[in-house]
Amino acid sequence: MSHSKTVKTKERILQLSLQLFNERGERAVTTNHIAAELGMSPGNLYYHFRNKNEIIKELMEQYQHETLNMLELPEDRSLDANDKIRYFQVLSSQLWAYRFLHRDVYHLVENNEDFRKMYPKFSAQVMKQGQKIYKAFVNAGLMQMTDSEIEALTINLWIVLTNWTNFLYMSGHITDSNTLEDKWLWQALRQMVFLEGAYLRGTSRQTYEELLASFGPSELFTRISPSKINSSE
Repeated sequence: MSHSKTVKTKERILQLSLQLFNERGERAVTTNHIAAELGMSPGNLYYHFRNKNEIIKELMEQYQHETLNMLELPEDRSLDANDKIRYFQVLSSQLWAYRFLHRDVYHLVENNEDFRKMYPKFSAQVMKQGQKIYKAFVNAGLMQMTDSEIEALTINLWIVLTNWTNFLYMSGHITDSNTLEDKWLWQALRQMVFLEGAYLRGTSRQTYEELLASFGPSELFTRISPSKINSSE
């Protein structure tokens, strides 16, 4: 098999695996499911990845690389209010694109040695970069925070984002039988914006108000899943 064809096949496996993991949950998807969806034999899949954990490891490496690149500070200018929106959007889109990693994080940590080593390091890198970003916003006059407040805000934002899907399950907004719609990700973004609100200054305050208005009202406590309604009867 040529190198280019091997690379393309590996990429197809990764893309389809990511889709299935996101839609069904990592625990519900086996390598046989992946091979069947791709129309290939399990043996052909094992030629590229020895097991499901190897697929997850490579997806985690992709996620880590893409996310950290997206969170880089611009080298040729100071941050402005539009950067705040951009960082929110890229981080949220990444969380959505690889949502199974956070939805199934506890299972993955317990059962995947590579993931157990990679995830804490990745989390630390994201939070360290987040603190750099907030310090840059402070230096640009767009936020007013102490170093301790920057650290606390960064940690709280990461907790909200990485546990958001679990919150939706536990609060009855989604279940294993229905699809996680992207509107729920925007609700997570809304919570992030609220956490920042008290520290905003200058033009970032106007941007904050416009961003909140664009989200519309929260649906978190006005809608519950059918399973919750049935269980209360």
